[in-house]
Amino acid sequence: MNKLIPLVLAVAVAVSITGCDALQKKFTKKQKVVKAPRIIQEQKYDIKPTPELYEKHFSYWKSWSSEIIQRLGDNHKKDVRCIDEILGQLADMRKLLEPEMADKLVKHIKRYEEARDTIVREEVDRYNGPAVLNTLEREDRIIASEFAISRVKNYIRKSFAEPPGQSATFSTGAVMEDTK
Repeated sequence: MNKLIPLVLAVAVAVSITGCDALQKKFTKKQKVVKAPRIIQEQKYDIKPTPELYEKHFSYWKSWSSEIIQRLGDNHKKDVRCIDEILGQLADMRKLLEPEMADKLVKHIKRYEEARDTIVREEVDRYNGPAVLNTLEREDRIIASEFAISRVKNYIRKSFAEPPGQSATFSTGAVMEDTK
């Protein structure tokens, strides 16, 4: 019993010196912190067709086109990504053009889609590879020359809101499928 008293006193002194803060924290209910709601204000951008926007899409198209021409057949996933990006940029370029120029771009888009089908089916081998590569190179040359910004800057639409073909510059009866 004599040995028990110093032990109890030692524990009591240790507890009083260190305190029961950690023990108290374990057993007290923590209050929930209420965060202020995040307020996000949407800003409406007024994007209009401009030569600079067309030039941006043209540059991206040129970059993806040169990459697939250089690396066709090396990596199937990269080939599919390149051809998908090419088609996306051409579609964006088409949206910026007046209907008469947009219609001229459609036949080139269809040729890229045919090449895409071959690439996706993984038929780019020593037999089909050169044909697909020739198609890609030919379309690259044609689009680079016929749809360069210097040639089409007069055919860029004035607004996305106006119906295609109703521009002040051109009024053709052609209807362009508008996909926004």
